[in-house]
Amino acid sequence: MTEKKVSQIDEDELRSLAEERLRTIRAEAPSTPRTEADSQRLLHEFEVHQIELQMQNAELQKTRDELETALGKYTDLYDFSPVGYFTLDNQGVIREVNLTGTSLLGIERSRLVGQRFGIFVADTARSAFTAFLRKVFESQDKETCELALLKEGKRPLFVRIEALAAASGLECRAAISDISVRRQLEEKLDILYAELQVHATKLESANIELEAFNSTVAHDLLNPLNTIGVYSQVIQELCGKKLDEECKGYVQGIYEAVLRMDQLIKTLLKFSHTLHAEMHHDKVDLSRMAREVAASLERAETERQVTFRIANGIEVNGDAKLLNIVLDNLIGNSWKYSGNREGTVIEFGVTEKDGKPAYFVRDNGPGFDMAYAEKLFIPFQRLPGAEEFKGNGIGLATVERIIRRHGGRIWAESEPDKGATFYFTL
Repeated sequence: MTEKKVSQIDEDELRSLAEERLRTIRAEAPSTPRTEADSQRLLHEFEVHQIELQMQNAELQKTRDELETALGKYTDLYDFSPVGYFTLDNQGVIREVNLTGTSLLGIERSRLVGQRFGIFVADTARSAFTAFLRKVFESQDKETCELALLKEGKRPLFVRIEALAAASGLECRAAISDISVRRQLEEKLDILYAELQVHATKLESANIELEAFNSTVAHDLLNPLNTIGVYSQVIQELCGKKLDEECKGYVQGIYEAVLRMDQLIKTLLKFSHTLHAEMHHDKVDLSRMAREVAASLERAETERQVTFRIANGIEVNGDAKLLNIVLDNLIGNSWKYSGNREGTVIEFGVTEKDGKPAYFVRDNGPGFDMAYAEKLFIPFQRLPGAEEFKGNGIGLATVERIIRRHGGRIWAESEPDKGATFYFTL
């Protein structure tokens, strides 16, 4: 409401009040001549009514000021909103638009009002906009669409339109947001995704070829290694008495090196198979599996005195064979590195980390320095001091890849001489 209209209403109301009061006074005036007391009374009433009118005028002025302030705030919020606001009639003609809306189209407000919104829609999207506008007025619910507009009649501008018809059914309010940046990012993501798919296909083919190559080379290496091993034994059996101690040591060294190489090749083949084996997700009882691993270790070394504490009822969904490799390596490492320490305790249980279940294997063995923790899950990397124990540094690398294939992660926490805990999620 403009200031002129507000002022006009105030003056009309005051005039009406004054005229009504004057008619009342005239109707009540006596026909006989007024006395001085009557005149004083009448003057007093006029003064009272004058004060009342002044108070009413002040109240009206205050109300008008509040309305003008509210109108100014509304206008600012409307015009400088980050969203373009349009009022369209049922023919798609622009009746009102805020400054953001004019900025979106790059056209002055005076030139926009009265124009059909459809002329600012890109040719390829006009039929879609026509169907959208019809749906807005037919459904009486908020409708949404995304299409291209022509900014300044030239450059395409991708926008999201949310519109709702008024109760009268004669016009609708539309909120329009610029989504050009989002569209550009989506297009780039589509391109990147397509490129990623190509790279993934190439990588998969390369992995298949590499696996086949590894398998072929490994098998091709095993045959000559076996031959060398057999010849070493034959030499020892046939010529053992003719060889001096130094030569016997060399032959024995050759045989032991062949055995180590044979074990390494088989480990690599097993590692490769673990990475590429098809997964079967089933319900797996990890508690029972951990007990079986513990029992197997106890049978292998009956002289060891180790206490196992295995929590009951730990069940997960995953590949049973692969998860068995995980527990076999983790519990086996605790068993191996705790050595013959008295009072060795190995635990398997579950706790909560970041709101998710985290399964753990804990021991009170020698532990390790966390400065070397990053090396734990890298193939052939072993911690300082681990040389005295059998192994090739492939076990934890295998575990890490199995856990990753299950969509989880694995990490370790330890201090020297205070044991170690390996956590993993699935």
